[in-house]
Amino acid sequence: MALSWRSSSARSVDIALFVGVTVVLSVVVSADQAGSRSPDVLAYLWAVGLGALMLIRRSMPRLVLALTALGFFTYYIAGFPAVGVAVPISAALFSAAEAGYLRASVVTAAVVLAASTAFRLASGQSPSFVLGYELSSHAALIAAVIALGYSVRARRTLQQRTEQVVRLVTRQTAMDTAAHAREGQLLLARELHDSMGHSLSVASLFADVAREADGTRRAEAIDRVKSSVSDAMAQLRSTVALLRSTDGEPLANPTLHDLHRLLEGPASAGYEVTSRIEEVVASPDVEACVYRTVQEAVTNTMRHSNATHITVTVGAEDDVVEATVHDNGTGNRLSRFTPGHGVRGMRERAEKLGGALTVHTGPDGWRVRATLPAKARL
Repeated sequence: MALSWRSSSARSVDIALFVGVTVVLSVVVSADQAGSRSPDVLAYLWAVGLGALMLIRRSMPRLVLALTALGFFTYYIAGFPAVGVAVPISAALFSAAEAGYLRASVVTAAVVLAASTAFRLASGQSPSFVLGYELSSHAALIAAVIALGYSVRARRTLQQRTEQVVRLVTRQTAMDTAAHAREGQLLLARELHDSMGHSLSVASLFADVAREADGTRRAEAIDRVKSSVSDAMAQLRSTVALLRSTDGEPLANPTLHDLHRLLEGPASAGYEVTSRIEEVVASPDVEACVYRTVQEAVTNTMRHSNATHITVTVGAEDDVVEATVHDNGTGNRLSRFTPGHGVRGMRERAEKLGGALTVHTGPDGWRVRATLPAKARL
């Protein structure tokens, strides 16, 4: 609809120029200024012909410019009354400049002005009048017409580029919004998987212990189940609150100090846990990544391994933090373990901070190592 309206509007402008050029030239011809031949039907047909060129000015601007210049010379050679220089060729010069043919417009205008001036001087007209008045006035008018055509084109080009930039910015904004939303979804997915997965794994482990134990041991196991389920529910409530909030405050990041409490679960479940967690200077994002990596690795050991011993080491050297989780499981299911969401989440976290994560399964057990720049931030 918009394209059709623009096409219709352009045709209307061209028709208006056709009528305008024809009428103006006809009026000027009728003035019957000095000439060896009085105006007749051919002179008015010439006016109509130059006007009709406006109907094809958009599709063939250079042809229109050439035919107009040729028609101008033919008119004067035929001896018809003088009509000046600027009036017959102004519309063609404007159209060529508007179409982007600025050089052709300037060259044609210069040639026509020079030829017209030479012709009039050769015919005996006053040099002071031709050079002092007519040449300057016609040159000024022609220059203004060319400048107007060029400015119209520049304005149209600027508008088109502005519209294109707006479209690109709008598209980029939509893509950025979608990417941000996707990143938020991945963050929540990782947080839920790691935190709730660990808590529920501990709960499941102690439920098995409670089923096989009795007395005080069973009560302790049931307390652990309740505590782990409570931790999972607390994490779930925090996530739901985040999703419902309007201020977008992020979930609180765990720190390296939280690792000791994290390791209490597998220790209470009967695993022998050895940890060496050094005091390191790292950004909150790096500390959170180390915590989640250890949490997911320990969870996988409890879910899939027949290990009895878990070793957790965290330290730093040359502004690089290294965290390693190693168990002594042999011939267990981890040797045939296919990395899933948890391992993918650990690797995504590490790589997002400019670090790396390696996972190794073999006769010596399951080993996860993360190396991270200490000062990295998301």
